[in-house]
Amino acid sequence: MKDRILVVDDNEMISEMVSQMLGRMGYLSVVCNKPTDALTLFSRVPERFDAVVVDEIMPDLRGTELAAKLLRIREDIPIILITGHGDMISLEKIRKSGVRATLIKPVLKDWLEKTLERLLKPGKQEF
Repeated sequence: MKDRILVVDDNEMISEMVSQMLGRMGYLSVVCNKPTDALTLFSRVPERFDAVVVDEIMPDLRGTELAAKLLRIREDIPIILITGHGDMISLEKIRKSGVRATLIKPVLKDWLEKTLERLLKPGKQEF
C-alpha cells in the first residue's frame, strides 16, 4: 500500500508541483490550499495520512500553528515544513510546533524524497 501524504500550501502552483513530485516518488497525495480545510480533513480521518507537507506562510494559519494542531489530533504524524522564508522563522518556534523536518523552497525532489524516507522508514535510510 502506498503512503498517503497531505500537502498544504495556499499557492496552488506549489502544492500541485509538490503533489506531482510525490506521485513520481510513488506516494499518493491529497492537496489542500487552505490550512483550515486541511485541519478539518485531517481531524475527520487522521489515520488516513502517513505524513504532512505544509507551507509556513499561509493566510489564517501559519504552518507551524497547523502542525501543532495536527499533532494534538495525532501525535505521531511526521510533518515537514516548507518555507521560502527560512530566515524569518526561529528554530525554537519550529521545535515547539513539533515539525520533524524543514525544507527551503524551491523544494528539490531529492531532498523531499530523502526526508520522507527518513521519516517514514526509519533505520532503512542512512543519513
